[in-house]
Amino acid sequence: MRFLLTLLFLFFYGISYGANFAPPVNDELIDAINISNTSAFCSADAAYTNVEATTSTYRSPVGWATVGKDVWFKFTASKYDVNISVSGRVNASSTNTMINPLVALYTFEPGTTGISEMVGTSFTSNNVTSFYKGALTIGQVYYVRVSAANDNTGTFKLCLDNYFPPIKPGQDCGTVSILCSKETFTQLNVTGPGSNNRESAGTCLGTESNSAWYMFRASKAGDFTFVITPTVTTNDIDWVFYDLGFNGDCSMVNASTAIRCAAGSGVTCSPSYYKTGLSMTETDLTEAPGCPAGQNGFVRYVDLIEGHTYALLIDNFSSGNNGFTIEFGGTADLAGPSAEIAVQKLNPCTDNQAYIFESIASNYAELKWSFGEGASITTANGEGPYTITYSTPGEKVVVLEAKATNGCSVITTQSFIVAKTPDKPVIAASGVTLCQGDVLQFSTPFLNLATYHWSGPNGFTSAEQNPSIVNVGPEHVGVYKLFVQVGDCISEENSLEILSVDLKPEAAFSLVINNKCESNQSFSFVNESKNYTKINWNFGSDVRTHIDAAHDSKLITFNTPGLKTVVLTIETNNGCTSTFSQDILVELKPDIPEISVNQPLFCLKDVIKLSVPEQENMRYAWTGPNNFTATTSSVQIPVTDFNQAGEYRIVLTLGSCSAEPASIIIPPIARIPIAGFRTEPSFNVKFSVPAPIIFTNTSQYGDYYEWEFGDGVTSSEKDPIHTYQTDGTFKITLTAFSNNGCKNSITQGDLIIKREASIFTPNAFSPNGDGVNDEFVVGITNLKKYRIQIYNRYGNQVFFTDNIFDNWKGTFKNNDLPAGVYYYVIFGTHLNNTTVKYTGSVTLIR
Repeated sequence: MRFLLTLLFLFFYGISYGANFAPPVNDELIDAINISNTSAFCSADAAYTNVEATTSTYRSPVGWATVGKDVWFKFTASKYDVNISVSGRVNASSTNTMINPLVALYTFEPGTTGISEMVGTSFTSNNVTSFYKGALTIGQVYYVRVSAANDNTGTFKLCLDNYFPPIKPGQDCGTVSILCSKETFTQLNVTGPGSNNRESAGTCLGTESNSAWYMFRASKAGDFTFVITPTVTTNDIDWVFYDLGFNGDCSMVNASTAIRCAAGSGVTCSPSYYKTGLSMTETDLTEAPGCPAGQNGFVRYVDLIEGHTYALLIDNFSSGNNGFTIEFGGTADLAGPSAEIAVQKLNPCTDNQAYIFESIASNYAELKWSFGEGASITTANGEGPYTITYSTPGEKVVVLEAKATNGCSVITTQSFIVAKTPDKPVIAASGVTLCQGDVLQFSTPFLNLATYHWSGPNGFTSAEQNPSIVNVGPEHVGVYKLFVQVGDCISEENSLEILSVDLKPEAAFSLVINNKCESNQSFSFVNESKNYTKINWNFGSDVRTHIDAAHDSKLITFNTPGLKTVVLTIETNNGCTSTFSQDILVELKPDIPEISVNQPLFCLKDVIKLSVPEQENMRYAWTGPNNFTATTSSVQIPVTDFNQAGEYRIVLTLGSCSAEPASIIIPPIARIPIAGFRTEPSFNVKFSVPAPIIFTNTSQYGDYYEWEFGDGVTSSEKDPIHTYQTDGTFKITLTAFSNNGCKNSITQGDLIIKREASIFTPNAFSPNGDGVNDEFVVGITNLKKYRIQIYNRYGNQVFFTDNIFDNWKGTFKNNDLPAGVYYYVIFGTHLNNTTVKYTGSVTLIR
């Protein structure tokens, strides 16, 4: 139950933290991220995103084609001008991914549904969009809308500078802007070198590209630094600083009065840099163009001399009309008026509260007050004092502007909150009785403009509205207190006591298997849990016997084998729980299988096929002669040698349990017979019926035989004599068998037998290739021995053969013989062993 409550609490308080693909927290205007530091604020790269943002229902701002995926920010104006820049993907190494960012500015009244767009000046370069708006209302809340063209989404960097603008400088010293204070400011749209781009001649800068000139008089001696940051960080900023002496002016601007200079190409160097200026830690006085070793954009600070006039030329070497922000530091001061606001509070934090404002100023000619939104007096002139009441609560900004006779103007502000004493805060906790390791979550209702002051045991403090303590222990027991503060108004303190934090229970057990793999096996579950008062075992629904053992342990048997899940849950009196679960496998020894074999006896070249029934999750281990092994339920063993006879064994294993081995004996492997025979006479005889043939068996390793003579007659004799009684062409097959079933066959032919005996020999033939009577064919039959010799008329032998099927084609040594009469002599032995001789002549016709 404790775990469930903790999950529910974390769900309500932190559901958004782990969500994937959720919109940004500032997806809607009412959830705008507040930018409290508005003086040259810049976020880190990729600090914000519009990925997964939804499209607002407010219409598109001026200059936007569509709303896109917009997100929102807000700030309270404390100065008149604001410059906002959004940097997307400025180069290949940038961590920002947004393409073509868009920026717009609005005011919004919470009591209405409408917003008002503040049209300003916007320009984009290299995926950086800058927006400028002047004439802001001090104390007004402004909303910044950020999106991207073409519905693009990505990460981006946001910079915002709310400042009092200096007089816009020209591009030449003659149109210089006078600086009256060390107030940080941003200069936009710096473009062009003016009418004279050689005013910096002789310095490290050389020729001006896009320049801005400033001048001031030191009213207080001391060290002086500044940092120049380009609005586009890929821009190369250079500068020259001149000491023009007492009452100096632009006529004294030359190389000899230039006391500091920096013209390095930092954005193209390795390592690269883009900021530049005067530093308290540097020693060099100038940095040359390019990337000489050791340059970093900064040179040694300047010790200003009281009463001296100084000029600063800032030049943007890069193309475009981008600007820069400059921040000043050091102990020296500039010759402008000074002004401070003294505040006295009357009846603070009540319905009758009022504020007395008085100027503490010097070196001024004119003072001008603005008392902010809801003030009983809107503006005033003079030192005061002025007693002011406010018709509305909230954050207020009082502005005092002091102007000097030389035109310098200094503006100072005083921010404060008009509020009544807050009510005593209501506080709650995720629980007052906790478990060690829990998350203790505090909560209190939101109060606008409030700061929260939590305190408690073990040095706990927090300024969050809803703080939490993770992994609580006994040291977190005690009283926790909270008071809230709005401005200077502090509420009564409230408290809440955390009563107890129980030791965290630890559920655990070990397992002993008794009679493993046997039918009478049992399981001893040994409880090893700690810090509990209640215990619950869950063994599932397949339990056969359930016996309690000492120390909350159990002895269990199950009805059936298989995977079982055992869950142990323990609990403390405080409701703290711990659960431990373990999967166990109830295993039994498999039955001894019966091995099937494809045949009882085997010969070489046979295949031994052995198998057992296949079962799910079963493992198989075969062993046998000739180093045989296998791991499948069925095996096929080609018989290649006699050593494959013998005992084959298989062991079945299920999980970690193995059956007794099953075995089968393969008898000795038989040799395969080699069938063979010869005939008497041989096949190269022209036979006529009846034709007696003697068959001589030349087979090896055979035990019995089967003859097929091709005429439908068979014989099982070893060496039969068969007389053919019909004519035809016959093939003879002999099959030799061994006693264990091995066999081998051989077929010979063709044996040609004619119906009647013949002694025909032609008296002429014509080997002209027409397919008719092209050869001299001897038709004598039943000669088991045969020889023919042919002579020309000169008595020279031109042909000889003892194969009656070898006919004379009228050639000698593969050359055609001439037409004419040739003579033959035939010698032979008849089937009845009588000797015969035939002679005659034959005419070769061409």
